[in-house]
Amino acid sequence: MHALFTYSVRRLRFSYSHALKLLPKTKVQAMDCTRTRAYSCYLENNYEAAVETLNLLQSNAAVLEKARLQKDRQAISNVPFTEKYLNRIGISLDTIDQQLRIIHVSGTKGKGSTCAFCESILRHHGLKTGFYSSPHLIEVRERIRINGKPLSKEEFATYFWQVYTPLKDYMDDENDMPAYFKFMTIMAFYVFLNEKVDVAIFEVGIGGLYDCTNVIRKPSVVGITSLGLDHVSLLGNTVEKIAVHKAGIMKPSVPTYTVSDQPGESLSVLAEKALQIKCPLYAVPALDDYHWAPYQINLGLSGKVQWKNASLALQLSRAFLNPKIEVERSEKELYCFLPVPALPFQIHSPEAVGLAKTFWPGRSQVLRLPGSTFYVDGAHTPESIEACVEWFIQASASPKLRPKRVLIFNTTGDRNANLLLAPLKRCHFDVALFCSNIIDVSNESTSKDLLNLMITKEQQVRRTNINRDAWVESSFQPIGTSSFKQLVLAFPTINNALDYVKNHLVNNEANELDVLVTGSLHLVGGVLSLLDPELGFLDSKPCLVSTKTC
Repeated sequence: MHALFTYSVRRLRFSYSHALKLLPKTKVQAMDCTRTRAYSCYLENNYEAAVETLNLLQSNAAVLEKARLQKDRQAISNVPFTEKYLNRIGISLDTIDQQLRIIHVSGTKGKGSTCAFCESILRHHGLKTGFYSSPHLIEVRERIRINGKPLSKEEFATYFWQVYTPLKDYMDDENDMPAYFKFMTIMAFYVFLNEKVDVAIFEVGIGGLYDCTNVIRKPSVVGITSLGLDHVSLLGNTVEKIAVHKAGIMKPSVPTYTVSDQPGESLSVLAEKALQIKCPLYAVPALDDYHWAPYQINLGLSGKVQWKNASLALQLSRAFLNPKIEVERSEKELYCFLPVPALPFQIHSPEAVGLAKTFWPGRSQVLRLPGSTFYVDGAHTPESIEACVEWFIQASASPKLRPKRVLIFNTTGDRNANLLLAPLKRCHFDVALFCSNIIDVSNESTSKDLLNLMITKEQQVRRTNINRDAWVESSFQPIGTSSFKQLVLAFPTINNALDYVKNHLVNNEANELDVLVTGSLHLVGGVLSLLDPELGFLDSKPCLVSTKTC
């Protein structure tokens, strides 16, 4: 068996001089960390030091900006460079092929939810699961999960230094280090191999074809979730162009499952790719077509949109557990142009319980606080905002007096604020608050994991004002029965916005408030970190499954 290269690190023996050697010399000052504090980081809390060091690598935002300028020339290098760095820490692609059984998922909407459903189903089948996702909400350790739980801080720190140190020590030149997302992808492979997981579920970061995770050559099964317009400066400005990137993770002879209601001609793009590389392509059935008796459909994630994600997860999990189940059928129908309809099947306890116990924070999540209920969803594409609106209207419906509705919104990158804001007018908000993703005024987050070194406070505040102006210029009006004219305010930080809700709305209202937080997963993470400082929301919530609907 291939022996993984490991680099022994005894964190209690780290010296300050050794710590500095591990950091890029030109970026040491960027840490803004005193000598005593840095030394304390290594002696007492190696996780904090790991996060600060990780933050000094190029963030995903920097990679995006560089890729925008150099287009495909930069993107094409992602996969070979990821392979290069994997080799540097002793992991070959042959090792990944032979020792990891992988589910690889791309798409525009629902990637994380689909992967979370898969992980829960397979864990309830008794498998040891590994799950790699992005971005994180609060702490970077959320990106790598074992058996549904994020790595502990101690585990993250141990694995971080075992990966970082050899990468740093064997650089070809001073810039020869992987960027943030690439590093985390490499670390995920290292963790899953060391943990000897039965299944490794990888969510694509951006696109698929040139994504770092596409070093995966022989996945057990591939999933492609709903497609839409996102990251258009990188992937193209049509769903068909974007579909080409998403289809890039399809592999010869490896079954691929997708949803049937893909927009435009994107489903044809997937079918053409399947024909080209000779892989079976299946379209999943509706969730209520499965044979559920004696169970009822009960999902741990709210919203009708989750039904298609759950169906996709059911098919991916079944294909993983029974890799030969559709071989004969796929051989007969391989050359059909359109995707072959995947067959519904009997739902058993692991599937029913797994779906019901799926918990994916920051997606269709409800937090009830004194005087207010927060509805939190990281939707950030026009289609996902539409689904978020439907969920919010249904979830916040009350037979009693209508609560006042408050919107807290932000969006980032090259996303069109007008397209994202338009569906939200159906919610008839009484108050619309816009803020950046900065948590507090010092541009320092309660957790170093949320620190963004690649965009200035001024740039974020400028985007906040753009979002606010887009809302005002569109003349979105509150419902006619509202007791006051709609308030539209912009704040520099998340903390400012939440303070306004608490001090000027909750404390001055006799009725409850319904607060929707959406537009950005980073915004959602910041809000959750302030509403729930103990991070209790990261733990899966128990759900009892029976033959009755919960």
